[in-house]
Amino acid sequence: MYTIGRRGTTDHLLVGPEILRAAGTSVYRVDRGGDITYHGPGQVVGYPITSFAEGADLVGYVRAIEDGLRDALASYGVVSRTERGKTGVWVDLPDGRPAKIGAIGVRVSRGVTTHGFALNVSTDLAAFERMLPCGFQHEVASLQRLGVTAEVAEVGERCADALARRLGRDLVFDASVESPRDAEIPIDAPVRAAVDLLAEALPA
Repeated sequence: MYTIGRRGTTDHLLVGPEILRAAGTSVYRVDRGGDITYHGPGQVVGYPITSFAEGADLVGYVRAIEDGLRDALASYGVVSRTERGKTGVWVDLPDGRPAKIGAIGVRVSRGVTTHGFALNVSTDLAAFERMLPCGFQHEVASLQRLGVTAEVAEVGERCADALARRLGRDLVFDASVESPRDAEIPIDAPVRAAVDLLAEALPA
């Protein structure tokens, strides 16, 4: 699935709808910041929902997510960094080329953060060749591409632990939390308005 943030455009899809449909993918506009990114199997997708006081430091919040992802990567012996002027987490490929391994796009509304990050573990990186990830040409990495074998669930747990520390939150796993019932989802919730753009002609 490809999602396009508020600053994104379908111009950053590099192939036509027929190729995307043949690949079994969907394209959605979403209300997060950032441009276009891909979500698929082999990825850890984190969606922190936290209270966010008026006037709080949004850039600092994004940096905390970056630092948490870097902590999780470091637990696998992977050296990572941030790039000036670019949101996300970067690594160097074995040949020395820089590549993005973690994408971030968040939103703050009514004092609550939504959306979050996607970290590539064993993702099929060919999916990124069908778009300009985050709106500009660059290499994309995964733990697998770096020679690290890891289970998505385990990476997710390490990310959750690292993010909790960076955000100053207590991490509690609660398997008893049920999925929301339809009646509990507001009529005006963005998820109700989500439309797969491949079901119609792709707008700009």
